[in-house]
Amino acid sequence: MSLQEMIPAIERVWDRIGRSERKTVSTVCVPLPPERERRLHARASRLERIVLTTVTPGTVQAALRLRARGEEPAPMTLYVHGDGPEGFEAFGALTEVLTERDTFVVTCEAEATTVRACFPNDQVELIPFPLVDLFKVNSRKRRTTDEITRLAYVGRVSEQKNLHNLLFALWIMRTSDVPAPPVTLDVYGGEDGLGSPNMGLASVGYGTFLRELAETLGLADVVTWHGAKPRDWVFYNVHQEPHVLVSPTLHSDENFGSSVLASLVNGHQVVTTSWGGHQVFREWFPEQLTLVPVHASPLGPVVDPVTLADAVLAAAGRSAAAVEEAALERGRAAFSEAAVATRTLDMLSRPHRAPVPLQKSPVQRRIDERRAEFGGKRKIYADYGDPIARVFFEAYGMEKPLHFDERSDYVLAPWVSHSDDGVTIATRIADPGATRPTTGPPRRARS
Repeated sequence: MSLQEMIPAIERVWDRIGRSERKTVSTVCVPLPPERERRLHARASRLERIVLTTVTPGTVQAALRLRARGEEPAPMTLYVHGDGPEGFEAFGALTEVLTERDTFVVTCEAEATTVRACFPNDQVELIPFPLVDLFKVNSRKRRTTDEITRLAYVGRVSEQKNLHNLLFALWIMRTSDVPAPPVTLDVYGGEDGLGSPNMGLASVGYGTFLRELAETLGLADVVTWHGAKPRDWVFYNVHQEPHVLVSPTLHSDENFGSSVLASLVNGHQVVTTSWGGHQVFREWFPEQLTLVPVHASPLGPVVDPVTLADAVLAAAGRSAAAVEEAALERGRAAFSEAAVATRTLDMLSRPHRAPVPLQKSPVQRRIDERRAEFGGKRKIYADYGDPIARVFFEAYGMEKPLHFDERSDYVLAPWVSHSDDGVTIATRIADPGATRPTTGPPRRARS
């Protein structure tokens, strides 16, 4: 779900608070007409709070002007959308005038950790996106008796989403000595061409690479590429239908996971990485959510494809079991507009801190220096092995490295061979660029 859908959901929460008669809330969209801007500035000293539902050049300029007026300007509430790993690039000059009285709103503890890595004395509130009210939720208990388990991926087709690792996991399932039920994979989403801008790495033909990889792995009859679909279509034809949602993502700002939530609230099994915002769903959907560990490597975060394959197999085995409706309702309620409005009112009732300037951490100061060194806005890390990037990878869930026992059996990809003289890796598959995270050497986890 895009920011174009999330921002209105946040605004509806504030509208609800305004209708509660406990607060007077006015929503303004920038840029403002000159007369409206003059009236707003005239009221600056009387404002109780300034809320930025998203940070853009327009909202930053408006916030800076309001902050410059009055001896004790109103505190700000700033919604964070993956800004920590980007070094708060979108905030621009706003980071220079923030105080400890201001509040960052995040959707998961992982994102809270990234914000604290940049501003150690900050005030952070964890409030999820109120998305359930926007979802089409199936009240009927649909269960499949098909012999083939339908896997579904919903999201952007991007190197950071780690789809190549998912294809490798499906190949391991298919070629394993351990019998596995037949599965299909439906991929819904368009190629975004984003690459890894924080590392200055461009994207070149990732969608083509994935199709060629599926052919090489003998999965052409298993994987269907549907491209981008309208949100309502996806709800009716994917999230409400029997499936196991899979998401091997290692994306740098995976701070919530709306597609994961949409499948969970419809009672389906989900297999995803223990990364960013996905971890918050474990409390509400313990019977449905399988989190696959993310490990450290010299080239950044990696996922063991054998562990991923095992997780998919386990979830497929549970997919026919119905989830108790009471458990689903509990999870749905936690991400509803009413629940989020209550948590937001709780935030507003807390006493203000002193307006002490918010100090940047050494990490944030170094990122600012890096941005100047690299001569651009987006690139702030040398590569995926950058020690500063590791701070945010660990905040998002990157754990200890994988260790391989030399006596264990190994799974070699079709393009890898070995002999007494060494290992040979064929390079026939077109290289989409050096942007995708590595999978790490797979091992056979089953004896």
